[in-house]
Amino acid sequence: MEELGLFDYAFCGTKDGYNNMLEYLAKIVEPENWSNEESSVGVLYKYVAGTFKQCYKQNKIIKTDDENYSCFNTGLLTPNGNDVVAIFEKNNKEDSLLLWRLQSFRDITERNFLNIFSKVPELATYTNNYEELYFKPDIQIVVSTDHILDDNWERIKEVIPLDKSVVKTLLIGVVEETKKKIKRNMRLVVPQFYNNQIMYLMPIEIPVSDNKKETMALAVELTSTNQYRANTIFTKSMAYEKARLLMKPESNWLI
Repeated sequence: MEELGLFDYAFCGTKDGYNNMLEYLAKIVEPENWSNEESSVGVLYKYVAGTFKQCYKQNKIIKTDDENYSCFNTGLLTPNGNDVVAIFEKNNKEDSLLLWRLQSFRDITERNFLNIFSKVPELATYTNNYEELYFKPDIQIVVSTDHILDDNWERIKEVIPLDKSVVKTLLIGVVEETKKKIKRNMRLVVPQFYNNQIMYLMPIEIPVSDNKKETMALAVELTSTNQYRANTIFTKSMAYEKARLLMKPESNWLI
């Protein structure tokens, strides 16, 4: 099925109105830090949008028989372990091109859900082979430092206040150090879903002074020749946003 974004599927209100709905969602699900540099629910904003896109692609958005309501599973749970869904209702605004309107986020035990839907929508999935979620530390990791630095320098220099030539030298060293750490603890590497495939986020600690290091993440993909290739670099907050779509990260470096 073709991809469709949340805001192409439904009217979600004004920016402030939708943020208020996300604030409510954050309150009813298991406690988690959903904030980023953009807002107190910046990570949640991207998580919900990414989850919707995958549910739509996998045909996991369900509708009522009269097609007046639809919903998808957010993949989030309440503190009591109940699924939380997003409910849409038919959009009756004549001047809108969107068929649906986001009504609310609901615990599936609430009357607002049970009085409308007879079943719970399925969870989005990202792989049929769960072994893909585990990084294999014995496979060679190829890192093109020049490519990574040239393509991501604007992002890097915001975190690392050093000259590019210095960062290049440091990067070569810290990558080799990280490879050794990963062979002793493969769980340092966190899976992510990107470009419709499972990829990985590898932490690197770059020293910016004698007593301070900044953590960034190399995005790593498995090539057809069974090698890992690091193709870009993210700030820690960006890495968390990308990892969160698959699961709640538990690695210390990313939290």
